[in-house]
Amino acid sequence: MDTEFPHSLKVLFPGGLLPVKFNLGEHAHDLRYSLNVDPFSAKKPLLVLHHGSTENGQVLAMAKKPERYQNTYKTEIQVTSLTNHTLRQGQLSTTFVTMVDQRRIAHQQHEFSVNMAWGCEKFEWRSTRGNEVQNMFRHPKGFKLVRLGSEGPGEGRGGKRGVRQVGESSDGKEIVAVWATEKSFIPSNMVLGGKPFKFELCGSGKSGQMGEHFSYIALMTALYIWSMDIWNFEVYGITHTGFTGSVARG
Repeated sequence: MDTEFPHSLKVLFPGGLLPVKFNLGEHAHDLRYSLNVDPFSAKKPLLVLHHGSTENGQVLAMAKKPERYQNTYKTEIQVTSLTNHTLRQGQLSTTFVTMVDQRRIAHQQHEFSVNMAWGCEKFEWRSTRGNEVQNMFRHPKGFKLVRLGSEGPGEGRGGKRGVRQVGESSDGKEIVAVWATEKSFIPSNMVLGGKPFKFELCGSGKSGQMGEHFSYIALMTALYIWSMDIWNFEVYGITHTGFTGSVARG
């Protein structure tokens, strides 16, 4: 079984208007992973990632249903280690936090932290249409994963998009992953076959320094944001599907 985490992945759609099972791979013939999405059951995780082309493969990671308190949504991400020793063996979990400005629903802040061998690292997904995602689609929009305690490859100078070093955020932090989809004026849940998704590791995320656990957490948090857009749920409350079980109203 090939357990090495690839540097890039894209979602491969099975067909249908609103599928709940996908494959992920580097290309159309690489069915590296299988992803199950369950927005309906209060007892099952929202996302489950399996190794291989079907749900019979080993469970590698999962994202539970979000819990809400006021304008904050928390989702537990669990990862099962395969080969990496950067973090402790067995199962690792982290909490993915999304904060929503109810006055500007489009303004959302996505954060998580990972306990690495050298200490706790904090990360934030920030929206982007910049150079980091321009080669992914013709009209891309997406997110870049910023390593908050780092200095980027431009020695932390940052700056505006046209002048800063590639792989560095405007405030001089390292970008360790990106994901994007195709910008569309059609509602996501009405796009035949689903909305595209591409994911790439960058910098120390790509080099392997951050470890396998980090790669899976980065992927699952990216898929979480993407899946919320596809199903057009009420902002992370999932109430459009009737699910309210683990959403604690503030």
